[in-house]
Amino acid sequence: MVSARIIFFVLSCFCLTIVTGCVTSSGTKATVTSGQGGPSIQEAQMVAYDGPKARVAVAKFTNKAASSGGWFSPAIGNGMADQMTTALFNTNRYIVLERESLGTVLSEQDLGMSGRIKKGTEAQIGEIEGAELLIVGAITEFSGHSSGGSGALDALGLGILGNIAGGFKKAHMAIDIRVIDAKTSRILAATSVEGEATDVDLGGGLAGSALSAGLGGWKNTPMEKALRICINKAVDFIVTKTPEKYYRHGKTAPAETVVIPEKPKKKTTSLTRSMIRKKQAQLNALGFNVGTPDGIAGKKTRKALEDFQWEHDLEETGRFDPETIKKLQELSGE
Repeated sequence: MVSARIIFFVLSCFCLTIVTGCVTSSGTKATVTSGQGGPSIQEAQMVAYDGPKARVAVAKFTNKAASSGGWFSPAIGNGMADQMTTALFNTNRYIVLERESLGTVLSEQDLGMSGRIKKGTEAQIGEIEGAELLIVGAITEFSGHSSGGSGALDALGLGILGNIAGGFKKAHMAIDIRVIDAKTSRILAATSVEGEATDVDLGGGLAGSALSAGLGGWKNTPMEKALRICINKAVDFIVTKTPEKYYRHGKTAPAETVVIPEKPKKKTTSLTRSMIRKKQAQLNALGFNVGTPDGIAGKKTRKALEDFQWEHDLEETGRFDPETIKKLQELSGE
């Protein structure tokens, strides 16, 4: 009899702790759950687009599970891509490009060109960077409401806490991830990741409380937790497959020996716009595409210059320096 009273007392305290915790947790709070280890804004802005880090973009997830139970929607696919984009950025191993909200970026650039933005503060058109690696994902398995362990707190047969004990909710998810070369469409890496999470459902005993409704939604459920497990493991895999100094296209040397040099602090030769236009035409004639010569040494011109300099054993500055101009004149017959 004493043992039964002790058990009753312990379980009653457990019940009170749960109920009290639910009541006291009903206030508002905000928690930063990720991002503390990611780069600062300044660090992200200062990374060279043609430096050692690979440029990556994440595509919207698709659903290929045999049965989705009606839970999947395009918005969920976008949310999964958002989670992976955030996780990749926080590794500080990539230049991560926004694709989900690209329309917003384009609208801001268009607004800058409308003449309604203060001169010098507008976003520049043509500065969006292209991806070298594309991350695509698909949900291949999903089970969001399997359960077990109902009434576990009444296992002693004491007939107490019956209205408090609920059950367990378990979610299982599997995703396929592929890393694709944006230039060649080659699959460079692929993996399948499974995640599983279980929560205790106490909502049945707390009639009318907010806890039951919260567990029935998407946020903070086993379904979301299983997804986060998959995303984090997939990102770990992608990181292990990506060299810290990513190779660049257009170089004939073995990828593992190619190291992109830092831009030297070197003065460029003073050229007028018409002179730059002429040099751009010379680069085009020699097979180094700069597009339509416009007298503006933008990204495409800098890339053509780097390739030209590399091919002719010149310092790869991406600028019209004296040595590069001399070589251009020599090859153009000036």
